Amino acid sequence: MDEVVEVRLTMCDNLYMKKYYVEEERLKKFEKEERAINLLDFLLIRFEINGEIFYPWEGKLLSWKRWLDLSDETLHREVVWENEQGQQSRLKFERFASFADDHVYCMRASVEPLNYTGTVRILSGLDLRTKSNGQIPQKRVAAGFCGHSLWQEEIVGEKYGFHAATGVLHTFSRDGASWENIDSDGLIMQGITFEAQQGQTYTLEKLITTVTSRDYEEGKVLNGSDLLRKGDSLQDCIGRYLDAFSAASYQSEYERHAKIFRELAAKLEISIRGDETADRAIRFSNYHTLLSLVRNDYVHSFSAKGLTGETYNDFVWWDAEIFQAPVFQQTIPAYSRNNILFRYSHLNEAREIAAEEGCAGARFPFTTGATGEETVWIDVRHPFMQIHCVSDVALSVLNYYTCTGDDAFLIDYGMEILLDVSRYWTSRVEWSEENERYEILQVTGTDEHHPYVDNNAYTNYSVYHVLSDTLRLMEKYGEQLNSLKEKIGFTGEDQSRMLDVAEKIYLPLDEKTGMIPQFDGYFDLSRELEVQGGSKSGYTQMKQAGLYNKSQVIKQPDVLMLFAYQNLHLSESLYPSGHSRMQVLAHRRTACDKVYRRNLDYYQGRCEAASSLSYCVHSICYADMDMPESTYGYLMETAEMDLKNMHGGTENGVHSGCATGAWMAVVRGVAGMIMRETHVEFHPHFIPWWEEVSFHCVWHGQGYQVTLSNEEIRICADAQNTGELPVEVNGEKQVLQAGGEINFLV
Repeated sequence: MDEVVEVRLTMCDNLYMKKYYVEEERLKKFEKEERAINLLDFLLIRFEINGEIFYPWEGKLLSWKRWLDLSDETLHREVVWENEQGQQSRLKFERFASFADDHVYCMRASVEPLNYTGTVRILSGLDLRTKSNGQIPQKRVAAGFCGHSLWQEEIVGEKYGFHAATGVLHTFSRDGASWENIDSDGLIMQGITFEAQQGQTYTLEKLITTVTSRDYEEGKVLNGSDLLRKGDSLQDCIGRYLDAFSAASYQSEYERHAKIFRELAAKLEISIRGDETADRAIRFSNYHTLLSLVRNDYVHSFSAKGLTGETYNDFVWWDAEIFQAPVFQQTIPAYSRNNILFRYSHLNEAREIAAEEGCAGARFPFTTGATGEETVWIDVRHPFMQIHCVSDVALSVLNYYTCTGDDAFLIDYGMEILLDVSRYWTSRVEWSEENERYEILQVTGTDEHHPYVDNNAYTNYSVYHVLSDTLRLMEKYGEQLNSLKEKIGFTGEDQSRMLDVAEKIYLPLDEKTGMIPQFDGYFDLSRELEVQGGSKSGYTQMKQAGLYNKSQVIKQPDVLMLFAYQNLHLSESLYPSGHSRMQVLAHRRTACDKVYRRNLDYYQGRCEAASSLSYCVHSICYADMDMPESTYGYLMETAEMDLKNMHGGTENGVHSGCATGAWMAVVRGVAGMIMRETHVEFHPHFIPWWEEVSFHCVWHGQGYQVTLSNEEIRICADAQNTGELPVEVNGEKQVLQAGGEINFLV
């Protein structure tokens, strides 16, 4: 390793980076990367105490307390501040984004003079000076004041050009204050000046609404409430909200919000008795998981940091389908449709990308936003090789169907995605005469350290899964798909090609050793350059030195994803005599433990964990092996990732995909729960120092509560269920009726 440490090369002078990562000619033309646009800042509230504005970096902070209430999504801050004149004030702030209406945000702020009586001025309103990518992308269209309210409309972003409008209603707790309207230097505010008495508290309530033209599509309201009506202008909508606010209050809006938030939070809740630290950390992760959910439209999908930070540009990655969507598919399935509808709405863009590559079907972009176009950094080469994201979109469709049994949605939307993804892959694979099989060449798997590889295991197995399941569903639906096939020009030849590729695609596995090579030639790379313990310094050194193409060090799990997130269970032989490939279901629980255990031991030791998505995968795998200490360790690294900033970068936004991994590590890992099309399967494991863990899920519309201890697992079907709940625990099958309960000793 000394040789690696000594090397200090910059990215563009590095031959490895030039070859595999950066296209220098495109880099020379690079000006700015595309990204999501920040709207204006409506959080603007300033307190001016006898002419001095409160800023944390001026005067003296005598106390500072900031906390998030996970029970109602309200952020609180309480400060005691002393200005340069020695005047001390207690300032309190609280705010929430309403779950009752996506267009409503509420703030409350107060000031209490502690050792003085004097003049206080509150400034509150909108700040248009917000930047995106270092630029101010907003352009004001109109603005105005009316009584104690103000509003503004702007055009957002040169490329997108959509309109947004924001309105604010202020309510102040004391009469006799003087009000002023201020429109200057990108700020539109109202000033409230009053004489504050020592020991008295003065409170400002700020009710805010924001509406954009993206809430409409062809005259139809996509995302709204009764206050948004087809044909209205944005200013009409803002006016209607402000009128409604005049009969409301912070408290009444809070009560509307809290009711819905708590109902939704309860659906994701995991409760742990006997380990307060784990219980709190997982609740925190579930909180951020819930905040990432787009409930009422599909103009966007899950992004890597939600809306908590600008890193990764708020774009949609493969995390959305593989890590984030499954939580909602198993808990709030009605809302889990939207990420599929987002992809469906951009099928034409995906078809155009495939055509540009010379392929058929649809090739979804590696990263994308509201336009559905490829938005990965223009100068970077290797992400364009990560075409596993195409299969990931299809896998999400299949997972949704497995969890919900929603035939109508699959026929109306999902099958079109599956058919065009299948056509892409059947045109993308290459036939090897030498090996008499289909192969997928020149790709990058989930492990970005190794671009330009052949037959990446995660990609090949995913493609097989998609093709075989799509063929099975085509047979199931039969003539019901005729109109869809005619619409997209899907022929019998396309179907025959799918069957041929599914039968003959290469699925990497050395049946003698039980090892799955991550890609062709992986085991020939150096084992001496491995980095133990997730060393980020090792990652930086090896990236600078350009040694990853010579090393077995991997960024994040690739092969292990097949077991943890695709529930792959290999039979003793993939090709038993007398049976075709399509007759062998690779997902049966006739698992070869030798394969799983050997690959876990090998790849975990070579994983640098440079991605926060690594830890939940390892936790699930170790749970499957009944290794509680390792299970728990990786689970806590997942759940406390942002509480303790364990991976770095939390200041730039939470790791949303990692947050969902905490839920999966408990439910899929510890409880061993896997949803199948015909039943729910459990292979329970234990954390010995947990007294009990419980959670709620929904399968095919039937809700159930699971409670797991070190002695038993209890499954209770919801009383309001309308159908049966078939379950299987360690191979034993039972059927639960509504309100029924079963206990298994484990």
